[in-house]
Amino acid sequence: MATVLHSPVGKSAAKAAKARADRNVAYRDARAEYERIRALREVSPVAAHLRERRFELGLTQEEVAKAAGTSHSAISRLEKGTHIPQLPTLQRIAAVLDEELLVCFQRTVDGEVEHEFAAVA
Repeated sequence: MATVLHSPVGKSAAKAAKARADRNVAYRDARAEYERIRALREVSPVAAHLRERRFELGLTQEEVAKAAGTSHSAISRLEKGTHIPQLPTLQRIAAVLDEELLVCFQRTVDGEVEHEFAAVA
């Protein structure tokens, strides 16, 4: 028989989360969004990261597009994982999301994986 872990008040974490979702529409919506982001991460980690960051900042796709000087449809395609924009566009999107775009160079030396990160200028 499987052991069920309980919180200090006697509810499992899953039951407590469901209870919060039942009481609060915003909580339920956020949980659903993060579930979609987790699924997207399997397809496109870049798209998932940008979508999650936009959600955290409370920005719409249209707001990000306008501030980054690109189209709403470009942001939508990017967040679906069906489009990767050119580096200058991706750099502007990252800046709107208060992040810096980095590239990573990876190589294997004597069986050891080495990474070197650099900012996109």
